[in-house]
Amino acid sequence: MSHRIGLPHMRFWTLVRRAFPFAVVTAVAVSALIATPDTAPTQTSQAAAPRPATLHELDVPATQAPEVPAASAAPAATPSPSPSAPERSEVRQQAVPPAPEKTAHEKAGPEKDGTDEVATLPRTTVRPFSMVGVTWARGGEDFDVKVALRKNGTWGAFQTLDTDRDAEADAGPEVGRAGTDPLWVGSADGVAVRVTSPSGQRPTDLKVATIDPGRGSDVAPAAATVGQPKIISRSSWGAKGPTKGNECSAPVYGASTLGAVIHHTAGNNDYTKAQSAGIVRATQAYHTGARGWCDIGYNFLVDKYGQIFEGRRGGIAKQVRAAHSGNGPVNERTVGISMMGTYAKVAPTAATKKAVADLVAWRFSLAKLKATGTYTLGGLRLNRIVGHRDVLSTECPGAAAYAWVTSSGSTGLRQEVARRLAGSSSTPSTPTPPTTTPTSGKDIKSLAAAIGSEKLGKLVRKEWGNSVQRRAIYQNMDLLWTKAAGAFSVTSVVRREWHRTGEQGGRLGFPISSRSSTGDANVKYQRFQKGSVYIVGTGSATKAYAIYGPIFESYKTVKGTSGPLGAPTSTVLRDRTGYQRVTFAKGYMEYSEGSRAVSTWYKNGSSPDQLTVPSDRSVVINGRGFGHGIGMSQYGAQGAARQGKTFQQILASYYPGTSVAQRSGSIRVLVGDATSSTVTVRARSGLVFRTLASSSGTTLPTSSSGTPITNWRIRVSTADATKSVLEYRAGSRWRVFRDRIWRGSAQFQATSLGLVLPNGSVREYRTAIRSTLPASGSKERKTVNVLSLDDYTRGVVASEMPSSWQQEALKAQAVAARTYAVRTLMPSRYYDVCDTTSCQVFKGLSGETANTDKAVAATRGSILTYQGKPALTQYSSSSGGASAPGSAPYLKAHLDPFDGWSGNTNRSWRVVVKASTIERAFPKVGTLRSLTVTQRDGTGDWKGRVVSIRLTGSKGTQTVSGPDLRFALGLKSHYFRLG
Repeated sequence: MSHRIGLPHMRFWTLVRRAFPFAVVTAVAVSALIATPDTAPTQTSQAAAPRPATLHELDVPATQAPEVPAASAAPAATPSPSPSAPERSEVRQQAVPPAPEKTAHEKAGPEKDGTDEVATLPRTTVRPFSMVGVTWARGGEDFDVKVALRKNGTWGAFQTLDTDRDAEADAGPEVGRAGTDPLWVGSADGVAVRVTSPSGQRPTDLKVATIDPGRGSDVAPAAATVGQPKIISRSSWGAKGPTKGNECSAPVYGASTLGAVIHHTAGNNDYTKAQSAGIVRATQAYHTGARGWCDIGYNFLVDKYGQIFEGRRGGIAKQVRAAHSGNGPVNERTVGISMMGTYAKVAPTAATKKAVADLVAWRFSLAKLKATGTYTLGGLRLNRIVGHRDVLSTECPGAAAYAWVTSSGSTGLRQEVARRLAGSSSTPSTPTPPTTTPTSGKDIKSLAAAIGSEKLGKLVRKEWGNSVQRRAIYQNMDLLWTKAAGAFSVTSVVRREWHRTGEQGGRLGFPISSRSSTGDANVKYQRFQKGSVYIVGTGSATKAYAIYGPIFESYKTVKGTSGPLGAPTSTVLRDRTGYQRVTFAKGYMEYSEGSRAVSTWYKNGSSPDQLTVPSDRSVVINGRGFGHGIGMSQYGAQGAARQGKTFQQILASYYPGTSVAQRSGSIRVLVGDATSSTVTVRARSGLVFRTLASSSGTTLPTSSSGTPITNWRIRVSTADATKSVLEYRAGSRWRVFRDRIWRGSAQFQATSLGLVLPNGSVREYRTAIRSTLPASGSKERKTVNVLSLDDYTRGVVASEMPSSWQQEALKAQAVAARTYAVRTLMPSRYYDVCDTTSCQVFKGLSGETANTDKAVAATRGSILTYQGKPALTQYSSSSGGASAPGSAPYLKAHLDPFDGWSGNTNRSWRVVVKASTIERAFPKVGTLRSLTVTQRDGTGDWKGRVVSIRLTGSKGTQTVSGPDLRFALGLKSHYFRLG
């Protein structure tokens, strides 16, 4: 077990990746979120917020195959709802008895349809609903799910729900629960479920979700620009806003759009136009409340009447990461469009086809994409426009819709989009106007007059806007005006880059200057409200790069193009999940969306990886986190609990791929502070003495000849050190009790025992305090506390995590501590686990608290397993925003969204180390001259933790590991940067 450093009494240790059963999901109240189109300078009027959708769930327990329990195994317990789970309105849950186990004879053959029925929900009356779906904990997804519904008092036949088959697909950050597509049913008040599996695999934490879409007000499409179809905004259809701190509270954007993925929502096709907004609200409620995503999974939804609804929050013209495809990279770089209805046998309506084609063509025009061609993403080779089934094994978007999407005929979607793009006016088709063209003015009208119609080209859209900001579109350029800055033209390569970033509603905003020169004759720039577009090169080699956000602000502080980085050679790119990067002629800058820090690398110069020792011989080190960072972050667990996450969700986040099992039994804890070979306990009523060679014990008296006995002890015999003696103290003298002398181990037993430590202090323990021989014939003794696993866990949780923390964090710690304890059980050794930071801190009964005991009781007997064995569970105080890779498949490196809450004092730190301190630790280098990081683990700020670092000095160089440098210098972690 590796050493751990953390909070006071916190240890690092590994928890398992688990396909956890989610806690009880409560109803989702959908509130309105105001969203205006990003491409129009004027705002649309907001419709009245509709009544929110509500979601209800019923448990559908999976049937369990019989197992042979371990000798100490306790019966599995049914998890209870988490006390601190976020409250939602109108929630009902009903446990459903499992289907009866089959006999051995029945298990020998398949059921009538060739599959095993693994879970059922009998016909159940519920509150009226309009959408239904079924979900389960990830880790097994080879299921066929059917539902039957009661409408107007009559039960219908079972019908199959679409299910993604790729159980191990990389879904990205929003893995959530596995499940079916939601089914729009119109109106029903009864549901039954049947789940079968060809392999006989059984689901975990199976639930059926029913959704009432609420009441909607009249929806109004947003005003459209040229090329943009009319789109109904989120505020108009009644979207639920993101929960503060969840994955969607700050939208995540892909570096660029690479394609579009077409879906269908499934369900009846006989809905009315007025019901469409309710279908969208219900779909969002299912995705967030049942699937566990942070927002609706699609970027857009299109109904059979041709209405387009804005989906995931973040901007209709922007590449917002969604959760539609089941493949993380594909979610981040494609537009997910779902047609509302079922299109297995019936083709989409003409109105739907036109709206989808218009929408795809508009988004492709912004990204400068063609309708045809291929690209590689997420381990797949995909066409620019694909159906969902091209990404995952699924029926979506239905056979009839898929035939239209992939058709090579003139009416196929790809050909429709190609025709629209060929006629698009959003891309300038003429050469760059001469530099003598006026580029600024008092207002748009005067600027247009100064430029002239020949250079402007044909008017595409006349001037529109308001008293603060206005715009006009011409064939060769855009003219824009703001009250604060005046009127400016945007043209040629700058115009194309500005369109790519989302125009005035995107990353750059309105222009606030004309093109300006820099110190480099080959570099010009145009300033916008939120950044700049840099024009680099000459003639046909001219390129434009948009730089905005925190990287732009940092670039200005180092003097921009005239500074040490030089001119940009890229726009803002998604380097890896959670990080943005811009490359320059002489280095690059990287922005962490998690820590919001910008770090800079210079070619042949200083960087987070290189430092020349300054003249004052002080080495500055800035770091993240406390501990090795493997597995669970304890501060992260508290941060997740503060966001309303359950302990199951916390554990699944840090240990994906593990499962929950039940274990009981006892454990032997080596008491580190009991350094003497003598074991002394306080006398008390009910105290029992027993040698391990005997099955029965002796109840010890509390007095001797009327004198109270204060203490009992087991000590090594002075005559023969291989033997032990039992003694008591009455008054001031120790006396041998009934000539009890023996060979071997012995123990005191009671409900609680007061162990007297060598320094005279008394610490309370539970069950038994043992004087044990480390080996046969040994002349020394060790003190060991023997107690149940759950009682041991009570003493650990209170010592490893502050008892004032959230219950869900304490529960996660309890499961982790208990799992580690089970893994340490070693009958061949005289103890199983120690009580220090080398194992897990354990202070016995004296360390327990009511709040931590409550968490242990709520998770009684629960441990994490991987492939049927107790998992190796590591954790540390703080991950610093990125978990480090461990030695097991479930100990993965990933960004940690929960670690950065305000109370985490270990999230970031800074120390100044004298060069002489490093020289004393590594004398081979002589006088230290420089430090160079040679390898990092790739996850987190500065590309992660330091794997190796080279020290260069007057005597030579020495390469040491990041952890070695950390311990030598007393750093909190090896997740750090230089300077």
